[in-house]
Amino acid sequence: SLKASRVVSGRGHGHALSLRRYTRGQRVFLTTASSTAVSQSKAAPSSSAAAAASPSSSAIRVRFAPSPTGNLHVGGARTALFNWLYARNNGGTFVVRIEDTDTARSTRESEQAMIRDLRWLGLDWDEGPQDGDEDNEIGVLGEKGPYRQSERTTIYQELAQQLIDEGHAYRCFCTDEELEAMKAEAEEKKLPPIYRGPWANATEEEVQAKLDAGETYAVRFRVPKDDRVEIDDIVRGRVGWDTNTLGDFVILRSNGLPVYNFCVAVDDAKMEISHVIRAEEHLPNTLRQALVYRALGFPMPTFAHCSLILAPDRSKLSKRHGATSVGQFKELGYLPEAMNNYLAMLGWNDGTEKEIYTVEE
Repeated sequence: SLKASRVVSGRGHGHALSLRRYTRGQRVFLTTASSTAVSQSKAAPSSSAAAAASPSSSAIRVRFAPSPTGNLHVGGARTALFNWLYARNNGGTFVVRIEDTDTARSTRESEQAMIRDLRWLGLDWDEGPQDGDEDNEIGVLGEKGPYRQSERTTIYQELAQQLIDEGHAYRCFCTDEELEAMKAEAEEKKLPPIYRGPWANATEEEVQAKLDAGETYAVRFRVPKDDRVEIDDIVRGRVGWDTNTLGDFVILRSNGLPVYNFCVAVDDAKMEISHVIRAEEHLPNTLRQALVYRALGFPMPTFAHCSLILAPDRSKLSKRHGATSVGQFKELGYLPEAMNNYLAMLGWNDGTEKEIYTVEE
């Protein structure tokens, strides 16, 4: 049987792909064909990190860093595939890191399911969690771990203290009620909801008095004013942000747990990640991460922000559009080779009519 439908990839890039699905018994195959050309801005040198510019360093290290809060989404699988291909093509290292600082939603069961799905796709990694014994314990491979963020809390706290000592961060004792009042005031004045609280300029005596009283605090990064941060993105070209659009942001919560953007910057630096290949929805996070890199004196990695997988209505692909997880496609009878081939071609081709590639190709 032959069924055809349209799957859209990319946001505002004028790119669509047709999906061809056919079955032989219980085995389901996918092929793709490009229906339109990708429209690129002059600043964007490529539409795919898989076809990225030649690396500037021989030590290529890339990572896939999922949050174990559910099943492995096809968008995450595509990101993992791009990183895996880039590492294997350049003789580099592919790292899997588990970003599980969301303690309310992260589960070990989701982590194990993601590992199984990556294994099923054939995306082996050089460093990160490894399959364990029959009790489903997960071991670790690599010398730059731990590879779960929940096990790296001491690292984050030490570096947060370093930022405080060097004046790049400070303790904020604002209560939730005070923060809500600041937000409401900003909305009333039609100002962006950025932090304008008093603790950025507090004296040592004021801070010590709060500490002596045993009051809890968050740690905020001190954003430099009237500055600009720019990166050369392999996919997007030159991208920049004005720091005045960003308020002082939290890097450690009042319970001592780190915040996403701080963890990511620290981990990528400590694990010596050379290329950060991820979805374009993470592009706004790059400003905060770049500021952390700079303040800690870490070298900046090369960034590549790839287009998202969108549904036919150009909204973000979600459960309401049908199967969205790798596990669901596996249960439907799709082959891992078919999934990899389709995901690799979703948002990129080599300018030919060829639809099916081997892993080596």
